[in-house]
Amino acid sequence: MCVTLISRIPAPAKLAAGAVLGLSVLLTIPHISRAEDGSFFSFAPALPQLSTPTLKSIPWAENMKKARLAYSKGNFEDARIFLEKASDEGNIVASWYLGHMYRLGRGVPADTGKAFHYYSIVAESFTPDEPDPRRLRITIDALVRVADIYRLGDKDASIAPDAKTAFSLYNTAASYGHPAAHYAQGLMTLKGQGVKANPEKALRWLFLAAKKRYAPAEALLGELFWKGEVVKRDRTRALMWFVLATQSARPEENPEIFDRYNEIAGELSQEQRLEADNRAHLWAEKYPLPPPPLGAWPEPQT
Repeated sequence: MCVTLISRIPAPAKLAAGAVLGLSVLLTIPHISRAEDGSFFSFAPALPQLSTPTLKSIPWAENMKKARLAYSKGNFEDARIFLEKASDEGNIVASWYLGHMYRLGRGVPADTGKAFHYYSIVAESFTPDEPDPRRLRITIDALVRVADIYRLGDKDASIAPDAKTAFSLYNTAASYGHPAAHYAQGLMTLKGQGVKANPEKALRWLFLAAKKRYAPAEALLGELFWKGEVVKRDRTRALMWFVLATQSARPEENPEIFDRYNEIAGELSQEQRLEADNRAHLWAEKYPLPPPPLGAWPEPQT
C-alpha cells in the first residue's frame, strides 16, 4: 500500500495548501517501535547517500548516470538538469537529490518551496511495508524533511507552520529509528510545540538521537547541561557533549556548533577540559561515529 502524502501540484504555494489533504492516511499508520534496532545507525541525513541503479532497461537510468557524473565533478547545473529529467520519469532518488540541492543551495539558489516540492514527491512514495531497504530509507528521510519545513514554516514559500502535522510525521520516521526525527521529537516536546511539554520524555528522545551521533542532539544536550534549567547544571558534561558534537558535525553545515564549543571551552579550566575529553572518549567508544555509507554519491573535490 502506497501512502498518498501530498498532492503533486507544481506551485510550491499550492503544494503547501494541499499537503494536509493526504496526511490523514499517513497519520493513522501504527508507529512500530524500531528506534533501537540500529537500522538508521549509519544514516547521514545531511547528504544524499544512495548509489543509483545500473539497470539500463529503466527509463531514468541513463539520466541518473549522467547526473551522478556531473554531481561528482561539481557541475551542479548539469546534474540538476539530468535529475529533473529522471524525476519527471518517476525516479524518487532523483527527486530526493533535488530536494537536497534546493534545501542546501548546492549549485542552485536555496529555495524552500522547491525543496518541499521534491521531498513531498518522495514522501508520497512511503509505505510501511516497503521491501526495498534503500527506498524505505529515503522515503522516511523525506518525511523528516517535509516535517522540518512544516515545523518552522516558510513565509516566502507560503508554507504556514504546522507543529502538529510536523510532530506526527516525525513520529512515523522515528519509529524506524531516524535520528533527526528523534531529535525533533525531543526539541518539540521540550518546548511544547505540537505536543504537551514533557522534559523527561524529551530527554529520552534526545539521548536516542545522540546515541546515533546526531550532532544537533549532542549540541542541544550540551546546552541543557550548560544552562541547568532542565537538568542539573554540569559544565564539564556540557563540554563533553559539544566535544562529541564537533566530531559528528560538518563545519560548513553547523558552524554554530564549533563556535559554541570554543565559547564554552574558553570558560573552563584545563582540568575540566581534560575531564570532558575523557568523558567524550568513553561515550564515543560505546557509540562510535557511523562509517561512511557505501555507494554514496561522491562529493566534489573542489
